[in-house]
Amino acid sequence: MDTNTEILHDFAPYFRILKNGSIQRLVGTEFVPAGQDTTTGATSKDVTIDPNLNLSVRLFLPPNPSKSEKLPILIYFHGGAFILESAFSPTYHAYVGSLASNCNVLAVSVDYRLAPEHCVPAAYDDSLAAIQWVLSCKDDWLSEFGDFNRIFMAGDSAGGNIAHNMALREIGTKIERLILFHPWFGGSEPKVTDEGHMKSRFVTNMLWKYACPSADSVDDPRINPMAQDAPSLTGLNCKRLLVCWAGNDGLKEWQKAYYEAVKNSGHQGEVEMCESEGEEHCFHITTPGREKAKELMDLVASFFSKN
Repeated sequence: MDTNTEILHDFAPYFRILKNGSIQRLVGTEFVPAGQDTTTGATSKDVTIDPNLNLSVRLFLPPNPSKSEKLPILIYFHGGAFILESAFSPTYHAYVGSLASNCNVLAVSVDYRLAPEHCVPAAYDDSLAAIQWVLSCKDDWLSEFGDFNRIFMAGDSAGGNIAHNMALREIGTKIERLILFHPWFGGSEPKVTDEGHMKSRFVTNMLWKYACPSADSVDDPRINPMAQDAPSLTGLNCKRLLVCWAGNDGLKEWQKAYYEAVKNSGHQGEVEMCESEGEEHCFHITTPGREKAKELMDLVASFFSKN
């Protein structure tokens, strides 16, 4: 057997890292075509933004959109540790479609490039390009149905990390609503003693080095927003922020620390939190039928509809 193709780290049933540095993806590779979704009621279509980078987005309209009452535009970044999933997978097609339908928004799901083939910062670069494309209003759905005075942004896990980092960029407009679902943050602090959380910290820090080999440490500001040299959280370009975490998520200590750091930073916007007790990382996406997943969706719809 070629030793380069031997398994170095086995994260089945999700993925395996081989000794040659490549990855075997075990989930998130299926493609669901765009169109009318009878389950969520949303209608979707795909748009290629940059064929050279294979950068695309999937747009979702809720049922019966009205041109006279424009919809908030939600830019969504999927999770997957920067190495898994896509905007076109069954998981994210269903979830973002449900956001469009339940929250009455025009959703734009970004299909950014993945590591290790395209290491971080490729995901950030693609996400920024997608935001700029949305704001350029070059698509007929966006121009006919979108309210450019109500730009929302959200993401889960690695996508929550991306959403945070995009909110620190100058994009030319204010983000009215920002939701970080179980964002993937890491670093050497805060200290944890729970064995399960210690394992999560080890895995998180290892995967960050895999996704971003150019990072100097696990306290790189992109993965640790509370690091000493991280940009000030007062610079978050959002009017309202909602940080969500799950009670059994090994990353929750970082997420809670982030929420407290933003609250205490002097940030001028409103900051809210939601803890789903007894639940696992991104449970609302992997098991959307759970009662607490439905409760979270209701909370998101309410958060988006606030004046």
